[in-house]
Amino acid sequence: MNSDILNIEKKIERVIVRWNMLPPGCTVVVGLSGGADSLTLAHFILKYGKTRHIRLTAAHINHGLRGEEADTDERFVSKWCEENGVELKILHADVRALAAEKSEGLEECGRNVRYSFFRSLSGENGKIATAHTLSDSTETVLMNLTKGAGIRGLRGIPPVRENIVRPLIGITRAEVETYCAYYGLHYVTDSTNLETEYERNKIRLGVIPVLREINPAFESAVFGMTGRLGEDEEYLNTLARQQLDAAACPGGYDLELLKKLPNPILTRAVAIGVERVHRVRLESRHIEAVVGMIRKGAGSVTVAGRIQCTAQGNTLSIAVQCGPLPEQEWCVSFQIPETVLPDGRTLTVVKLTEKELEKCRKFNKLLFNNLINYDTISSITSVRNRRNGDTFRPAGRGVTKSLKKLFNEAAVASPLRGKIAMLESGGEIIWIEGFGVSQKACVTKDTQNIAEILIKEFET
Repeated sequence: MNSDILNIEKKIERVIVRWNMLPPGCTVVVGLSGGADSLTLAHFILKYGKTRHIRLTAAHINHGLRGEEADTDERFVSKWCEENGVELKILHADVRALAAEKSEGLEECGRNVRYSFFRSLSGENGKIATAHTLSDSTETVLMNLTKGAGIRGLRGIPPVRENIVRPLIGITRAEVETYCAYYGLHYVTDSTNLETEYERNKIRLGVIPVLREINPAFESAVFGMTGRLGEDEEYLNTLARQQLDAAACPGGYDLELLKKLPNPILTRAVAIGVERVHRVRLESRHIEAVVGMIRKGAGSVTVAGRIQCTAQGNTLSIAVQCGPLPEQEWCVSFQIPETVLPDGRTLTVVKLTEKELEKCRKFNKLLFNNLINYDTISSITSVRNRRNGDTFRPAGRGVTKSLKKLFNEAAVASPLRGKIAMLESGGEIIWIEGFGVSQKACVTKDTQNIAEILIKEFET
């Protein structure tokens, strides 16, 4: 065994041992796409697990997005598992249809499908191993950096999250390819990885090569940074939990004690306190609003998940709201590619690639509710909820209806109507969440530039 391979395998094993990812005798489900990363992961665990009595199951998902290419990948994975004596479970899913039905992005919907499948196979006590590499984590760090992330976002992809483990998180994509070449592992390549339309691929193909010119060991440097930041975040969270526990009192937490905490501890204490009531991921603006209320000593703030944080007397109370919320008008400036809505959800615009556009035409799926003529995007000024007197002209129906009538016909419950997001252009509504685009913004057979309008819920 040459020194390069020995070094790569030691890196993987060090990560596994450091985070106790694969204890002897465990059951592990490996997401096996057939690509170089996942094949390296399955091959390594197969070797690593023999003397440790680790049971390996491979899981493959055919997302129904790439036609014959996806079917070829499935056949490849099946053959590899058969040749290597690995149990294989396969799931077929129409992710594009599911994404349209749920108004989710293809990437988000595909991820949800994958992890639901993995969890169904791993059970409560098993491990789920995914093939995220140091290169993936580096890309995530840079993406989060462009959005002004704090320590949490700059930690990259965590090596362990609940029962999900990432043994390859300490090696680069180039090292994965070296591993495959040494062991003669043939693999498939997803053609979409070479496209530059998505943020991650733009960073992968355009930004990181430049940073490597400055520092050839750039990704290793990022790995060291994310490890240190992870330790810092863990320590600060531990302090925050201790201070929050010390401030516990009947009905909530002692405001006077919370006021004395420095901001790095108080912001984390707020997030932890909310998570103890209901597990949601808060926007930084929500945390800042609650911190400001605590400093003031009075007020009430509603955050993600309809959680009410109230400062009254000398107590901060955190509780899930009961009953319907009174409808309030809201309106925010439209931003590309993401607009954060007042309730913490995110409206995202994703322009389709030429390949995706051709697939849409091939499968006659141009009328999905979340597709819009991209050339109309520049005229959009705001995202808002309904107003008295609003009307809408749904694409392809030849009629204009009041929103009240539209919602009545769709049997939309009254408490939900004020939450529905809509895009406004020149005083006209051109897209409504769950209802699709207007005639003005619809996609036709001649439309060349198409985008998806997606609503992302809170991450849990």
